[in-house]
Amino acid sequence: MVLFDVRTLFFVGAISAIVCATMLWLSRGLHGPSRPGLAWSSASQCAFGVAMLLISLRGAIPDVLSWPVANALGSSAAALMYEGVRRLSGARPMPWLVGGVAAVLCAVHAMLGSDPRWFELRLQITSVVQGGFSAASIPLLLARLRRDDEPRAPLRWAVGFLALFGAGHAARFVVVAASGAPISQAGMVHGPVQALMPTVFAIAPMVYSLILIGLVNGRIASELWAIATVDTLTGVRTRRAFIDEARRALDPGGTPVLMMLDLDRFKQVNDRYGHGSGDRVLQRFARLLREACPEGAAIGRYGGEEFCLLVERTTPAAGLALAQRLCDTARATAFGLAVPDVTVTVSIGVATAADGTTLEELLIAADRRLYRAKASGRDRVVSSDGPLEVDTRPMPEAAPSDPRARGVGVPLSS
Repeated sequence: MVLFDVRTLFFVGAISAIVCATMLWLSRGLHGPSRPGLAWSSASQCAFGVAMLLISLRGAIPDVLSWPVANALGSSAAALMYEGVRRLSGARPMPWLVGGVAAVLCAVHAMLGSDPRWFELRLQITSVVQGGFSAASIPLLLARLRRDDEPRAPLRWAVGFLALFGAGHAARFVVVAASGAPISQAGMVHGPVQALMPTVFAIAPMVYSLILIGLVNGRIASELWAIATVDTLTGVRTRRAFIDEARRALDPGGTPVLMMLDLDRFKQVNDRYGHGSGDRVLQRFARLLREACPEGAAIGRYGGEEFCLLVERTTPAAGLALAQRLCDTARATAFGLAVPDVTVTVSIGVATAADGTTLEELLIAADRRLYRAKASGRDRVVSSDGPLEVDTRPMPEAAPSDPRARGVGVPLSS
């Protein structure tokens, strides 16, 4: 009958687990938000590795190390793993749970000692603790899987791994309860089927560590993508990202409406109230666009105080109504400037499918009409190239008695 020596398997697994623990520890600097989770996961893999190393040396080292210490350390590693998952998932840290579980396990295994009569009970305790913490980690990862900013593939692999690891421990618990331990106290098993479960346990730390590295790399890639495609000030698409998204959204024969929006006399906001106030105006206006636009609309900051908006499937009348609503809403919005009666308005140029079939044609038409809206008095929507009535009202003078700033109190839309 073919025999397999689990101790040799565990020795190889111990070396790989310690190497993986070192790798996770050195990876902490790659991604700041994942740093605590990687640190706890490194401690978990180190504990798994040392536990397997002590088991692999059973008979060559004192029994107190290869039995109670090894079993307590291996089970405590599962609690460390769970805390690592909590921190990687953004859940509330529970370090007290790790300490409490470790203390109980140390007490239980110290009481059992190295008495061979309790060999099966020790296996079942390990299965309950390691399988239980694996199962408890799955809901935390599933919650992160529902977020758009998380890399899905590594999270799915992590969920699958923990489900398999937990199911393996559940199966071992049932087998031990029904027919005794499939492994001898000397670390020998009969046949490849019985050796399958110890093999899974031996390679588990390496597999889990690789999944964690994949998760962190995915988060880094996601953040780099966000930096490249999302305007950090306003949260809408950058110019290049908007053009790419809008070009993908345009369908042949579709009915798009494209708008170019420019905040009127925005330079005066920066000059009178400072660039911090100007930034707040841009942020509030971008939020106004996101709240008012239909789902699926592409919104981008085209440059400075100029924004672009594409609604792919709509009618010219609905697009014009949306543009007018945005214009009216901006006029009525308090943008958080220092003077309550100061208003911020927007000029909008609108292009529809009648103006062209490509994004470039729509942009040219909308930009031309935006210029006409500015030239004819601002605070208005222009959707055609027909004649417009030019607003010839003079700009009101600033209140000379106001000591705070030149022109404070003047409507910026004048």
